[in-house]
Amino acid sequence: MLATADGDLPEEFHGPVGYSDLWLWLAVAGVALVALYYLAAWLLTRPRPTGPGRWSRTTDVPSARREHLERIDAIEADVRAGRIPARVGHQRLSEVVRSYVEAVSALPARTMALADFRAHAPAPLADAIELMYPPEFAPEPAVAQERFDLAVRDGRRLVTSWS
Repeated sequence: MLATADGDLPEEFHGPVGYSDLWLWLAVAGVALVALYYLAAWLLTRPRPTGPGRWSRTTDVPSARREHLERIDAIEADVRAGRIPARVGHQRLSEVVRSYVEAVSALPARTMALADFRAHAPAPLADAIELMYPPEFAPEPAVAQERFDLAVRDGRRLVTSWS
């Protein structure tokens, strides 16, 4: 029998040991430090906006507009004359539109995919790029030829209206 007649435990046995509150607060502080570390890492590694604004002009718009409209005219003339196929014309139109947008804004249009345009660009730009996309990669020349006039029209409209 472990207990004595008066209900006390023998000397070699002790009752339950209570832990100090200090350990609880150290554990809470440790969890808070880890959460703070991850929050700081996330905040400090986010991309910073470049320049004064997202759509700010970085070049002389009228001269860039004139240059890019001339390039669109040259591409259209080359396709109409048969010097380049319509598929190549779509590729060059896409490059000209992207080049213009990148020249007059902070949007990195040359390196963006169609999904990026849909997520981060104004709808007219995304629509113009979307019109040029399938013919750029279509194996049949008929698809590219059908959409070429629309692509030229949208490319011109975008370059003339983007400011």
